Amino acid sequence: MSGRFRVAAWSAVAALALLAGGAQAAAQDEPLDCNPNGNQQQMNDCAVRDFRAADATLNIRYGEVMKTLSPQMRVALRNEQRAWLKGRDPACKRAVKANEGGSIWPLVFNACLEKSTRKRTAELDRWKGREQ
Repeated sequence: MSGRFRVAAWSAVAALALLAGGAQAAAQDEPLDCNPNGNQQQMNDCAVRDFRAADATLNIRYGEVMKTLSPQMRVALRNEQRAWLKGRDPACKRAVKANEGGSIWPLVFNACLEKSTRKRTAELDRWKGREQ
């Protein structure tokens, strides 16, 4: 394989990877067609909507709690939050593995993310006002 062809091949691979990433990002921005009594895609969209709402609530609560903490406790909470985030998605993927590949998988995965996120939001309250 000539050097020129190899560069062209790698360029094509890189372009495809960028296009795939762009398509995924665009899919996240698409409006949701949520209908809890609709078809599977519509129910999946409801689960995405509910998770996004839970995630937004979590982010607001996290910011509120951080404002009440001493600098030392902010670092501790930030570290705990990062560890929780790092583990949340893999834990949900394990929890819904039986549905992997099925059309219901997005619904059960996003429902797991929502439940975990709501639980974490409630846990943040125990951090309010901590100094040590």
